[in-house]
Amino acid sequence: MSKKEKPRSTSIARRINSHLRWQQLGNMIGGDFVILLLGTMFWCYLAETERVVDWRPWMQRSLTLGEGGSFYQMLRAATYTFTAPGLDGQTFTVDAGVFFSTFFVLLIVLFSIQFFGWIVKCVSGTAEIRRFLKPIDDIALAAERVSAQQLDASKFRSLEEAIGHINAAMPDAKLSVGDAELAGLETAVNNLIARMHETYRQQVRFVDDASHELRTPIAVIQGYANMLDRWGKEDETVLNESIAAIKTESDHMKTLVEQLLFLARGDMGRQQFQPEHISLRDMLREIHEESELIDSAHLYALQLQNTASVYADPVMLKQAVRILVDNAAKYTPAGNKILLRLRENEKGMPCIDVQDTGIGIAEKDVVHMFERFYRSDAARSSKEGGSGLGLSIAKWIVEQHGGYLKVISSEGIGTRVSICLPAPTQNS
Repeated sequence: MSKKEKPRSTSIARRINSHLRWQQLGNMIGGDFVILLLGTMFWCYLAETERVVDWRPWMQRSLTLGEGGSFYQMLRAATYTFTAPGLDGQTFTVDAGVFFSTFFVLLIVLFSIQFFGWIVKCVSGTAEIRRFLKPIDDIALAAERVSAQQLDASKFRSLEEAIGHINAAMPDAKLSVGDAELAGLETAVNNLIARMHETYRQQVRFVDDASHELRTPIAVIQGYANMLDRWGKEDETVLNESIAAIKTESDHMKTLVEQLLFLARGDMGRQQFQPEHISLRDMLREIHEESELIDSAHLYALQLQNTASVYADPVMLKQAVRILVDNAAKYTPAGNKILLRLRENEKGMPCIDVQDTGIGIAEKDVVHMFERFYRSDAARSSKEGGSGLGLSIAKWIVEQHGGYLKVISSEGIGTRVSICLPAPTQNS
């Protein structure tokens, strides 16, 4: 069939993407409004039950913003007034500024992250949907070829029965007709089913893992914000502890979101690379000096066995090596040695080794350590454990440069992770 006859799904993909994006934006705004409403109601309930013993849901209530200034300043000066039940009910006025200003900032941060993801989906959604619709085009082409073959009624009945027995919920579901004339259509349907299952599995895992990682810092921030609102404003110890905890968890959330966006852009092929000829010797010297400067708890050694250069993105490659160095420092006891080495392997490829003398990695964990969100039992129990995305980012960067990672580890002795890169060719 010629290109003119081939079904095109671009316009359909655009319409689907437009519909989904506007629906997604509406859901985002509606969801944030519900969070605002429920958060406000919960805070009001806590404020009332702290001051009124005989609480009733039908008390008189009013919320007043401050006068003048910006909207944030008006929130800072907000007050909440309610009257206790009964004929001689007492009227209470509570300072609501701290809660509403803090809650407003958190909602702005949440919506900013959501809106950035929405913009990314608006840009890349059409191409993504078009890729998913391609198997449908293939099915249509296969169906046209089948109809052109003037198959008899028995073959169509066999095809109908085979499709009817497919259980789409099963991961190994396949269409099997057993007829050579229907092989093209059978292959197209099976490819579509396989891609649908793989995409669904990846999405479910990604959403579950990302939700799990974000749940903890959000809960900590909410807990300390509530504690500050209830009694922490007058207690300097509680105030300092809460501020420190909120800053720590906010930094953790920022890092996690940046890592998620990095991997998302990489999956969509939108991660920008700017390769150039770089000296691995100079780059490793810089990382060694930086490591000694920011981490005085460990001893950093440097071995430069050759003067290799590669054609690579210097920022990306340095990020990958820094991830390995940071990971080594997390699981190496203070005072122990971490070695950075530049060498050439048996294939003549330049390799960067990051070797520590830490807790090591169990053999069962080595094969999984570069999977997204994967953390070994030792990593989960460590206070320095991260999100489980750093090594996935390092692996992605190295593979984009045409290289590979190699791990040698022994529990209680240490771990060596090597980045091996292709030597630059004359044309690169």
